[in-house]
Amino acid sequence: MKSIIFNPFTPIPKSDKSHVKGWSTVWSQRLNADIATKDIDLMDYDHIYIDHGVNFSGSLNLFGGFNEEVVSRFYNLFDALDNGAKLFSLDQNIHSCHYPDQIEKRIGAKTTSEMVDMDFVVRCAENFALAKTTLMSDLNLTKAIIGDSHTAAFSTKDQAIYRFNGKTLYSTLRDGLYDFVKQNVKRKYEEITISLGSIDIRFHCLKHGRWTAKEFADKYAKQVLFCQDKLKTKFVVCAPVPIEFEGRKIPGTGQDKGNNFYGSRQQRLDYTLEVIDRLSDYFLDFDLISPPKEWYQMDGEKYAKEIMELSSSVHIGGHCYNSVIKW
Repeated sequence: MKSIIFNPFTPIPKSDKSHVKGWSTVWSQRLNADIATKDIDLMDYDHIYIDHGVNFSGSLNLFGGFNEEVVSRFYNLFDALDNGAKLFSLDQNIHSCHYPDQIEKRIGAKTTSEMVDMDFVVRCAENFALAKTTLMSDLNLTKAIIGDSHTAAFSTKDQAIYRFNGKTLYSTLRDGLYDFVKQNVKRKYEEITISLGSIDIRFHCLKHGRWTAKEFADKYAKQVLFCQDKLKTKFVVCAPVPIEFEGRKIPGTGQDKGNNFYGSRQQRLDYTLEVIDRLSDYFLDFDLISPPKEWYQMDGEKYAKEIMELSSSVHIGGHCYNSVIKW
């Protein structure tokens, strides 16, 4: 039985350095599925998994409109489903995406193909209605990782990923790390990894003087130890990610009120290394997983060009994920 991960709206990027491709990759590792290239024939596959995209927030972003190229991808999907392929929706119930309604609103637009009419919308609705939802919690995995958008980079192939883009350590500790884990990790796992704090260092710690590095680590560790005792499960903590150089282009989704960061690169690097040193003091209580040490010492621009994704964003590139190169 052959499976494939596919996005009918936007081709999954080819570059292994892409954070978007990285999210497709972690799913492909767990499902033993291929990742669709731009011109792939879906007729060769039995299971088709719709990847809505790592940055999907509920609305379609089609830069070229719903053009003939998009329509062609949909007919590629329709033909495969007519041939008996089964359709699945990754990460969320496809009905909550309201795709047929969003497509219908584009009928008649200048950037919409004339092939997109009500019959096309109905066919989309009928096919999407058959899609079964597949969540990370549905997979037979023994471990889990939960946290911000960096979780994919830190994850290993045996971990279910519970990803919350933009989640900060400050808000999580304020509301309770135990409650955050309890509410979102729906199954019992033999090990749970927490990936939080990188956003706080990028924007909040130096701006607000919210915590010293020691306070950051100690407050974090205290609640991790509470979770470990309460849930009777081994916990692992992710180190904050390395710091890139200030000249890197950052999209709006990676900014805070129009700012790329607060504090100089050196200030944030010193703070990060101090946090890691302090968290390391707890190694008898929980494990600390970190990217390679040399990444923290690299020239910021060299690190950004060689390790991070493509030419923008704040993430480690998919080609350097833990599950790919084994930190």
